[in-house]
Amino acid sequence: MGIRLIVGLGNIGDEYEDTRHNAGFWLADEFARASGAAFRKEKGFFGELAKAGQAYVLKPSTYMNRSGQAVAAVAQFYKIAPDEILVAHDELDLAPGVVK
Repeated sequence: MGIRLIVGLGNIGDEYEDTRHNAGFWLADEFARASGAAFRKEKGFFGELAKAGQAYVLKPSTYMNRSGQAVAAVAQFYKIAPDEILVAHDELDLAPGVVK
């Protein structure tokens, strides 16, 4: 079916805003901007959610190790299968700009 949920992982808080730990948030922001979508805070989904074309874009507001809570809530509500989810995050084992 294709990608139906794009999840951008990052760290919450001003101290992380301009660090590469927020690469996932930056990608999510770009997907939303490019599609003309706007994020809305969604307490029940533990983050901010935007509808970008046929996909949802999620920025969890939980700490990184609890982001699965947000992903599961959105995926269950919209009946999105695991193979329809793209998760973007930084990877310190890769040089900046490298994609895997």
